[in-house]
Amino acid sequence: MQKNISKTMNSEWVLRNSLYWMSAITRWKLEEDDCYWLISFELWNDKVEFEFERLLNDYKLREKLQAHTGQVRTSIIDNVLKSIDSRLSQ
Repeated sequence: MQKNISKTMNSEWVLRNSLYWMSAITRWKLEEDDCYWLISFELWNDKVEFEFERLLNDYKLREKLQAHTGQVRTSIIDNVLKSIDSRLSQ
């Protein structure tokens, strides 16, 4: 079974993270052209399709969340590192 996934709808990060977890369910092969990710699955049934769609959705949400919280997380990390550096230099 081959699935063609639009590159404009799913980033490489989303796709590769989803496929990583699909490896426990079925073997797959990833190729691409200019517009699509071309994924061939060795096994394809309703259960496999459901899990793949679930993972794509999950990682799309994670990607959006990272985009909105990235600056805050970077600021927190910077503050923690400054605090550690300050304590070490005393």
